[in-house]
Amino acid sequence: MIRGEVVVRGRDGPLTYLQPRIEIGVAGSDGVFKTLSVVVDTGFTGWLTLPPALIRELGLPYQGTRSATLADGLSTRVELYAARISWDGQALPRLVHQSDSVPLIGMYLMTGYHLAVDVRAGGAVTLSELI
Repeated sequence: MIRGEVVVRGRDGPLTYLQPRIEIGVAGSDGVFKTLSVVVDTGFTGWLTLPPALIRELGLPYQGTRSATLADGLSTRVELYAARISWDGQALPRLVHQSDSVPLIGMYLMTGYHLAVDVRAGGAVTLSELI
């Protein structure tokens, strides 16, 4: 089981921006896993996004580009990098999308898991493997 927490990331008048977050490990080119706080994004169909600076820091190898459709419906090309991700006690090879956003995990990475989120500041985030 993977556990996390809903964190507050800013306010806009009466609105509070809440982010469900968990921690995962991503191995750099030296094989050492770096622990990252990532946002759980059910609108992202891929595995993981990382910003360019972190991809360079980890020394992830470039794998090419892919077409992607963004939330606003626009299509773009995204750069892909190979990584090993520590996920629920396993080291899995996965493709990372480069993005100028905070690190996000998407639906492909969560496939085969049940996601539960207590949507409030400090609320529990749990991912449990489906049997």
